[in-house]
Amino acid sequence: MKYLITESKLKTLVNYMLGFDLTGDIELDPNLYKILNDFDECVSYESLYKRRSSDNYGPMYLITLETHFKILYQKNYITGMDWIISNRCDSYDESDFMDLLEIRVLGITMDEFVNLYI
Repeated sequence: MKYLITESKLKTLVNYMLGFDLTGDIELDPNLYKILNDFDECVSYESLYKRRSSDNYGPMYLITLETHFKILYQKNYITGMDWIISNRCDSYDESDFMDLLEIRVLGITMDEFVNLYI
């Protein structure tokens, strides 16, 4: 038997599994200086500028999970490896990040997850 899950139902399911709603907490292409306020120990301005201006990389997303816990996410089109880093300077791959949120069982990609809230 197959089930059809619409985007709104998937978002409701993700919110239920997370225990909170991320609506408004995922920002597309945030200001570089805003990123540096939270990630100054993890990444330099030059590195961020290069990532934002290069065709190899997709848009940047700033995900606020808690007041003092933020994630920066960006897709790399050349290597296929996503850049996921926390403001605590921890790096994640997609599956580790989904495990952190405890939503890996849903089988959605990072792009699908982010697009639910943008």
